[in-house]
Amino acid sequence: MASAIQYVDELVRDYLLYRGFVATLKSFEVDQKNDKTRALRPDKIVENMASCIDAGDLEALRDTWHHLDNQIFRRLEHSYQNPVRKMEFGVYRLYLVTCISTGKLDKVSDFFEKMTPEIQGQPEWKEWFVLPFIKAPEENPVFQLYFTRHWQESLMVSLRNLLSVVFQNAPLPTLLQYEEDANRIKELAEENEQLKKQLSALRGDESQRKTEFSPDHALRAPDELIDDFYVIAQSSQNK
Repeated sequence: MASAIQYVDELVRDYLLYRGFVATLKSFEVDQKNDKTRALRPDKIVENMASCIDAGDLEALRDTWHHLDNQIFRRLEHSYQNPVRKMEFGVYRLYLVTCISTGKLDKVSDFFEKMTPEIQGQPEWKEWFVLPFIKAPEENPVFQLYFTRHWQESLMVSLRNLLSVVFQNAPLPTLLQYEEDANRIKELAEENEQLKKQLSALRGDESQRKTEFSPDHALRAPDELIDDFYVIAQSSQNK
């Protein structure tokens, strides 16, 4: 997917240059630099999100997720919505525990001030509103798991896997369908070549059978029978 996007980006750039759309090209290049989906490369997106989490940059993290949601997630089949929603919870929870672990307690309070309109009323967040008021949340049975390295690393691996699956199954614009069309044409060409070989082999077998069972061969008498007639003819002449 990433290679296909890069290829199409180059086509668009070449076309804009050819047409002399300089202003459009500049805007296109700016949008490329600010691309929050990183050309749909899961590893780059995860890397960017991890950087936002470590820096305590909630705005950048939200912008990235909202962009993915608007451009990719909402276009998916219904079966993907629940895993995506759970992953969103996980990403924001990782943000909170990272802020606490690194002493950015002001970022925790800021999170709930800005995110309350979105998460208020959701049962998954009910217990998390007390997080800023707990002295040692890493020892609390409710939050202890989220402070473990195993959970945090597992979440990032799961995020990358989810993005990989999502990008493979997301509807593609027409320009990006060329790769699928090319693969389909290649498969049809290979199948056609295989059928040609099978047909050629069948024709060869048929030709061989015709040679082996030609009319001349079928009418040719065995040597033993010819010898018998020869003996009978000679005997008649002697009489």
